[in-house]
Amino acid sequence: MLNPDTFITGKFYCNGVPLDEAPEWGMSVRSAGNMRFRWNETNSVRDAFLKEVAGEEHFIVPVELIHSKKVYTVFSREDTAGCTGDGIITVNRKLIPVVTAADCMPIFIYDANTGVFGALHSGWKGTGIVETAILQAQKDFGSKPSDFCVVMAPHIHECCYMIDESRAEYFKTAFTPSCVKKGYFLSLAEANLSVLKKLGIPETNVHICRECTCCNEKFGSFRRESVSGGGQFTVQAAWIKW
Repeated sequence: MLNPDTFITGKFYCNGVPLDEAPEWGMSVRSAGNMRFRWNETNSVRDAFLKEVAGEEHFIVPVELIHSKKVYTVFSREDTAGCTGDGIITVNRKLIPVVTAADCMPIFIYDANTGVFGALHSGWKGTGIVETAILQAQKDFGSKPSDFCVVMAPHIHECCYMIDESRAEYFKTAFTPSCVKKGYFLSLAEANLSVLKKLGIPETNVHICRECTCCNEKFGSFRRESVSGGGQFTVQAAWIKW
């Protein structure tokens, strides 16, 4: 059985109310160990941890991250074998889409009407992947963007995420000026909120976790740990499960 101190879980919200009949999202924390994933590597810590997450009735569906907006629509556990990208959507409740993150934002999506659910990795390069995923769900399953509920899991917040001027200008232009704070501090949440607003998703269907992975040492953090740890940092697994 998983140690409850090694992960967090949470719900989706619709019209500001938590959904009981919905998949649950989860995320490992630093004490769980490094969840780094590459197809050509073996990570026994990750394997053992996710085996407990899956239990006997579910199957882990991973993807090797490349900081892109590539999303896979999957129907079986073999559908991402050997694949690289940053998102997975499905309607198969036996599957557990899993991505990894260490300051980047895990995003979880769910549409109660069509049953689509998924996990996305949204770093600065991949900001906007949530639009890709939702439009793909519309194409593949007939989902309406406005029906989605979205969770932005713990990630680096604007208190710690300083960027340079050129990146700041990119985010102001591509997303919204308000996502860049004084001193070139970036709010990934505000950038993603602007994407969701454009899609017609009500803010009451969006839940933003306020924990900053850089501030809070409970979480792994590329920015915090790679400086103090000589380049080493703790990658976390982020999943969605029925």
